[in-house]
Amino acid sequence: MSEVANSGKPIRQKRSGTPHTVYLSEDLTAALNAAARSRRVGKSTIVRIAIEQLLRRLESGQLDLPLGL
Repeated sequence: MSEVANSGKPIRQKRSGTPHTVYLSEDLTAALNAAARSRRVGKSTIVRIAIEQLLRRLESGQLDLPLGL
């Protein structure tokens, strides 16, 4: 949703990508909320970067997951 630039509010860009639902435990949710708050970054940004890093490590062979994952 775009907002008028003259109203003093930042202009929001339209979202892009495919939305996904992820269910986290209460502990992970609390940790994600704390990290987002302390770093002043959106939770979706943290999750996206974490997934990108996981996939990069899997592709390069730096991370071995248990069988079946």
